[in-house]
Amino acid sequence: MRDAQGLPQLIRFARGAWTLLAMALLFAIGVFFSALSLRNGSDGVEIAALLFLGLAGGGLVRGLVRENLVTVVFIVLIVGECALLSQLSDPWSSLWPVLIPANAIGVMVGNVVRQGLLESRPSISRDVWVINGAEEPRTETAKAVSLAALSSWDSAKSGSFRVERNDGLFEAMGNPTTGFIVHCSAKFQEESEWRILGAIEGGDETEIRIPSGPAFAPSGVVVDLETAMAALQGFFHYRGPDPRLKWTSGDQVLDLKFG
Repeated sequence: MRDAQGLPQLIRFARGAWTLLAMALLFAIGVFFSALSLRNGSDGVEIAALLFLGLAGGGLVRGLVRENLVTVVFIVLIVGECALLSQLSDPWSSLWPVLIPANAIGVMVGNVVRQGLLESRPSISRDVWVINGAEEPRTETAKAVSLAALSSWDSAKSGSFRVERNDGLFEAMGNPTTGFIVHCSAKFQEESEWRILGAIEGGDETEIRIPSGPAFAPSGVVVDLETAMAALQGFFHYRGPDPRLKWTSGDQVLDLKFG
């Protein structure tokens, strides 16, 4: 039953969400004071109003629009807002650039809120494989579908790749080009049970793509597609981390869960 696991899930979500929300707040403050400085300290109310409009617009786009249409609708929204604003009298007509970063920040906030709603949604799990939200009772079919999906997965567009069965959960973040960060647990509601594929060591970092933009992780835990697929196949057999592969445990494991 997933209901009993909801609180730990929300705790893990909150740990990652507060950083993104703090960044969004700092960005919004930075945009406000930058625009205020360019206006020599005037039109503060108008700038704040446009920031709020952009945040609301971007948030609604992320919350209401299908994943694959977010970019298109986002561009159309900005063009429409700026065209409308340019028809108004000064200072509104000269403040339209504020809407561009404001909408982008709104999309970021909307993504965090959307993920929070998904995490808090009560659900009852069945004894079937769940691949990115889609149920599949047959193991061989589930394995084939998930392997095919992972081979073309792009977390920058689609978020975290997930396969689960009861308490077991496999997650991958990244894409075949930049590599993946792979997390796995046989009891995902218990933080101490989480493992990350590879080793957290050395000072080198590798860039991967996540929904909020580029992210950097220790190179030792960014694995290629072949390694990620081997871990996924092992998950179907062990319902948890494949003991034949190298996994790392500890406090840092959850710190590297993006999204």
